[in-house]
Amino acid sequence: MKRTLGAFFATCGILFGTIAQAGCPAGQEAFTSCQIEGRSTEVFLCFDDAVATYHYGPIGETPDLTISETIAQVDYEPWNGLGTAISETITFYNGEFSYEVGDGFERPFSEEEMELGPRRFGWIDVAQNGQSLSRLECIPDTVGYGFGGGIHDVKVAEGFDWDDNSKTWVGNVAAQTPALYPDPNGGCLVGPEFMLGGVGMADRVATLHKLGSPEASGVVLPDGREIDRVTADGLDIDVLDGLVVRMTSINPMWDMPSGLRVGLTRGEVIAILGDVPGGASPDVGDFNIPVCTEAPRDFANWEAMISFGPDKRVESIQFVSISP
Repeated sequence: MKRTLGAFFATCGILFGTIAQAGCPAGQEAFTSCQIEGRSTEVFLCFDDAVATYHYGPIGETPDLTISETIAQVDYEPWNGLGTAISETITFYNGEFSYEVGDGFERPFSEEEMELGPRRFGWIDVAQNGQSLSRLECIPDTVGYGFGGGIHDVKVAEGFDWDDNSKTWVGNVAAQTPALYPDPNGGCLVGPEFMLGGVGMADRVATLHKLGSPEASGVVLPDGREIDRVTADGLDIDVLDGLVVRMTSINPMWDMPSGLRVGLTRGEVIAILGDVPGGASPDVGDFNIPVCTEAPRDFANWEAMISFGPDKRVESIQFVSISP
């Protein structure tokens, strides 16, 4: 029976791959394809060693929408090895919109099920800012999907490993010494880690002259003091009484001493930290990490907030002084 089912899966890979090949440019392989129920449209995903591309539009015609991502960046989630079905998803992002394409087939567990042939399925989930707007179902008989190899093997060849806990891919980013210092509350960051591109919390405003001059932010504290702000290439630096009290980065160029930066996957952040901070779930939306209590008194009210976007990558890094 095992040998027979193995032959079945091999046949599925060949059959589905042949079906999906239609529509891919020369030099690219097919990941999947299908026609959409209730619409005269189709989707097909193609890839090579460098990029993966999403195509959607009228059947057999020029696609209405084409989105490409590098293999390193593409949000591909392989089968987790559980359940009765084998399925994988790949999500493409276009501004605030995302297009998750998933497909697979039910595994046969008997000779009778095998004789019925593969039961295929697939879908497109369209979302805006991570919130689902619509789900388009594939016509089962049109689903082309070959399990095994494909984008998974290309990512592995580029040096990425799949982390099933965080549901993200991890490159070679781990620091020699974990950035997260263990403490009874689930970990903290030492004071010197609160820097972005060499700019640190509590730095004097005079040291920021190369980045620009402070301007009024419009944020007024209850005691009447107004926070000034320096803005430079995706980095906002808030200044109060001549000292940096808050920083927010949305640009990968502003990295922390440990290498934490915008654009890393959730799994890569955990690899650099050495653990999930605060005992949080590995797939939580934000990590909040306080400064270590053994730091000097001036540091005692700092906190780092690492926020992840719908693509499970760092969207922003913010340092705040809880009570300036």
